[in-house]
Amino acid sequence: MVLFCEYIVLMEHLAAFHAWVKHHPEHWNHAQLLENVGQPGVYVEVWQANDAQHAATIEKERREGRSWKEMEQWLKTGSNGSGVLRIWTFRPVAGGIIGQ
Repeated sequence: MVLFCEYIVLMEHLAAFHAWVKHHPEHWNHAQLLENVGQPGVYVEVWQANDAQHAATIEKERREGRSWKEMEQWLKTGSNGSGVLRIWTFRPVAGGIIGQ
């Protein structure tokens, strides 16, 4: 399973966010942190999950955990005033690649 977490860091906070990321690599153990080439400030974390329970644990940490609370100050906010976070979990398709 793969879990994707997507969020937008406001342009005026990119330098602070990058410094924080560099200072806290432990928040991305077992994950890749990627920035959209065509849309600076749009980030995706890619997490490998062993199973649905592991994916749920990662999602809970990203939505409620200490690391999310620390970085929320730099994010684009939604109508409720909280940082916008989109999370998707994908599972493998039985039989492998579609079309083969």
